[in-house]
This record gives sequence, structure tokens and C-alpha cells, in this order.
Amino acid sequence: MNRRVPKKIAFIGSSSIYGRGDTELGGFVQRIRFRFEPLNPKNLVYALGIFGENVVSLTQRVSLELSVRRPHLIGLYPGFNDICRIGGAEAQNTVTLDFFRQAMLELLQASNSIAPSFVMTGIPFDEQRTTPYRNSDSYFFRKDAQLYSQVVREVAFNEEVPVLDFESLWCALEIIPLLSEDGLHANPAGHQLLCEQTWDFISRNYL
Repeated sequence: MNRRVPKKIAFIGSSSIYGRGDTELGGFVQRIRFRFEPLNPKNLVYALGIFGENVVSLTQRVSLELSVRRPHLIGLYPGFNDICRIGGAEAQNTVTLDFFRQAMLELLQASNSIAPSFVMTGIPFDEQRTTPYRNSDSYFFRKDAQLYSQVVREVAFNEEVPVLDFESLWCALEIIPLLSEDGLHANPAGHQLLCEQTWDFISRNYL
């Protein structure tokens, strides 16, 4: 099968994209940059991550930031900010599931209109440290994460967008050694594993 090998790859999403929790090399996208850019002088990797990003602002940024960078491949990482319950464990999710489903559809369509795209599910986290998160009034529950990740898979399947399913890849692992002290983000070892898994996915499907 003939396919265009990407030279410019953009990763856009929440704080894991800019490397939250990786105090050594700046995150899994930065680690991919170290592998990919030396292969060709024209290769570029963009890490466009924002702490606290939700699916609505991510959709807006896709149109604004990626249209000017004109990547050949886009990796989307919505993360779990949409599932956050602010104010208590019984509070509503920041974004309702129905709204999230429609927003994910708009996100994937916006991204695919710019370049071939794939979407990543969030990694499992340590609920003992995220209920609440760092002594705040924000709560992240695994049951919510699993539910919203399933919506990501369903919308991606309907739109024929490939899924890099970190949730499934990590579900059989002992995750505590892979997480930073906040329990929500990967540590350097976790980011290295994300790098290996992402590199393998891109190599098999696009390179």
C-alpha cells in the first residue's frame, strides 16, 4: 500500500503531551522527537500540550494551531480533564458524557480535515491519590475514565480514526511504578513506556 510518510508530526492535548511528570527528558513526545528528528533533517515533532485542557478548548486549538503548522500526522490526547468532579466526590463531571461524545466527534472531524489523525486514550491512574487530587476539591475516578475512554473508542471507530489505546495497553501492568507522585500523570519510566508504545504504533501504521 502506498502511503505518505509523515515528516511533520503534531501531538496536541492535555498536560501529558507537554510532559507533566517527566522530570528527566520532558515527556514522551519529547522522547519521540529525539528518535524521529535525527532520521531526516526535515522531520519535526510538535508538542502542543496545555495543563487542564478539555475537549472543547482542544477542538478550538486544533483549528488555530495545527492549520498554521500544517503537519502530516496528528496525535490527539484528550486526557481526563473532562471527567473531573469539582467540589466533591458526588459532584457532576465537568463535561457531561453526551456533550463529550458530540465534542469528540467535532474534534476528530476538525483534526482529520487538516491531516490524518489518531487519538490516544488516557493512561490509568491511582485513584487513591486522585480522590481528591493533591488536597484540592477536584476528584478523578477510574470508573469515569473508563466510561469516557469508551466513548473515545466508539466515536473514533465511527469516524475511522485509529486509536492508540493506552488504557488497554496499561490495564494489565502494575501502574504505581509508572506514575508520578500526583498519581495522575506518568513519571519518567511511564513516559518512556508511552514513548515506546507510541513509536511502535506510528512505525507500524505510518512510517
